[in-house]
Amino acid sequence: MIEFGKFVAGLGPPIQFLMLAVFLGLIFAAVWPFKKLRPYAGQILLIAGIFYFGLLFYIISFSFPPPRGLMASNTNASTIPRVWFYVLLPSTALALFQIFTRREAPDEKWGVSLKYVGIVFVVLVISVMMFKYIGYYISSALFVVITLWVLGVRNKIQLITLPLGWVVFSYFIFAKVLYVHLPVGSIISRIL
Repeated sequence: MIEFGKFVAGLGPPIQFLMLAVFLGLIFAAVWPFKKLRPYAGQILLIAGIFYFGLLFYIISFSFPPPRGLMASNTNASTIPRVWFYVLLPSTALALFQIFTRREAPDEKWGVSLKYVGIVFVVLVISVMMFKYIGYYISSALFVVITLWVLGVRNKIQLITLPLGWVVFSYFIFAKVLYVHLPVGSIISRIL
């Protein structure tokens, strides 16, 4: 599995996105013949895409160097992708179960909601690019606020508590439990 992880990690993003497109194309081809599943094709493709990335990161985690010293007995770089993947498995199964038993509403018609997907994607890319300058914590908090606003949340308590809760949760999990220091950002490090 280590060699396969190194191989997949070395493919690079363009090839991995091509593999994602092929994977989603195969899922779509498998779903489309079933008329009862067609109204849920978008949700199934979204679940399949999330599962693909979880599996991709899980496989790549085998290419990470083995832990040494104190970290050998605790967590290491591969812990989070593997934990997320193990949590993703039952979540994916439950989501698909809801669709196959028709407990989930069918996909909405294409239209205005596609605009929101584009806005959130652009904000996500900008947020990741800002890690270098303002750090993970501030950038991710701003991402959560902007995304909530785009999705129609106007409650001031939610706009404050959700990003703050995310930052506290991230700090606790990464810095205190996993001993992973997330980027602080060049601007913030100069100020502090």
